[in-house]
Amino acid sequence: MRRYSLAVFLISTFMISSLSGCLGLLQARETIESMREPVERVSYPDKVDMTHTFTTISIQPYSNFTSFPVDDTVERIEIYFKVTMSGSDQISCFDEALSSELRYVRAEVTSPSGAAIWSQDVCQDVTPTVDNFEPDPSFESGDWDLNVESRGWGETTIGALQDNFIIVITIHRVCQQYPLEPPCDK
Repeated sequence: MRRYSLAVFLISTFMISSLSGCLGLLQARETIESMREPVERVSYPDKVDMTHTFTTISIQPYSNFTSFPVDDTVERIEIYFKVTMSGSDQISCFDEALSSELRYVRAEVTSPSGAAIWSQDVCQDVTPTVDNFEPDPSFESGDWDLNVESRGWGETTIGALQDNFIIVITIHRVCQQYPLEPPCDK
């Protein structure tokens, strides 16, 4: 009888521990979690750009505005800026008396509070430049704005004389990348 009760006790203990409902699921989940690869910090770029090429012989105005979100996941902001003003190496910026003929590009990035973070006001060629901004200690959260106002001219017959500008803002974000999940930038 003693042997019989020991066997029943062992079988009962085994059945209770293996079929323990929520407690069994918890143990199984913890086992699977321990086999999974660790979480990685992944940096990915998010780009906002604004480009324009003037294609009319007379000087034409151009203005545009775009916004982009900045939050606590942003670790760095890069601003690429390039301007080509046809003939600006022979003719420098005109003075205020000829302001109706002035060709220029005015660009500004502002934070949600309206503070100017970056600005350019040029009327001649600008070789490609990249300005980097780091959080100090963090970036202001919210929608940041890129405002551009410009005037220029160009021609489409040959395409050799055209004023244009390129602005590319790259927002570098960091996220927690979990295994078996889609990448952060998707």
